[in-house]
Amino acid sequence: MMTLAFFLLGGLAGIFVWLYIDRFIPNLQQEIYQNYIELYPENSPIFHSEKAAIQSQNCGHIFLYFLGFGLSFAVLYYFLQDELFTLWLAITLSLLFVISWLDWHYQLISPTPCLFLFFLGLFGAHQEFSILTLSQSLESAVSFFSVFCIIYYLSKWFYKKEALGRGDYWLALGVGTYLTIAHLPLFLFIACLLGIIVYWISRKSVLPFAPFLCLSLIITSAITL
Repeated sequence: MMTLAFFLLGGLAGIFVWLYIDRFIPNLQQEIYQNYIELYPENSPIFHSEKAAIQSQNCGHIFLYFLGFGLSFAVLYYFLQDELFTLWLAITLSLLFVISWLDWHYQLISPTPCLFLFFLGLFGAHQEFSILTLSQSLESAVSFFSVFCIIYYLSKWFYKKEALGRGDYWLALGVGTYLTIAHLPLFLFIACLLGIIVYWISRKSVLPFAPFLCLSLIITSAITL
């Protein structure tokens, strides 16, 4: 019965994820337009979303999200048999999926899911779901955030352009709540290695980093269990 409940809960989560991804660019376009009007009220253009520089990409059918997330939630509960831990882990993986999908397709990372990831990581530490205590989780998050900020500004100063996006250090803040400071070198190594492998295969001129950071979090967590 609980497995079915988690399937339905996962299906609802999948629908929410689909709606968030599907409306991400239209909402962003509208937000930019509203900010422009506030800055230049005397010169308000007519809003044409189809003429915007960035356009929405097809994110698949909503039923696939319902089925995929539903099955994922149900399978996790089947193996873990712990309601709260399963819910925590499933939501964490869902957030990582959202962040990865948006960055891969748009090279954009919204701080909102990153902050949800941050608070979810702290909650997991408080509930003893992770190997970190609450204070260690918070300290690690600040350390990850600081390291990525330093990398961002040093690379911008040295290369005269952004090697990392601003969203990457917001993601690092969330990721840091799940890993200890000692795991940071391994985490970065795996993320960079994955990025290099995909670059060799795809030969893309611009490669988003968030999907590799999210995958590295999963791999590093599995290695250090």
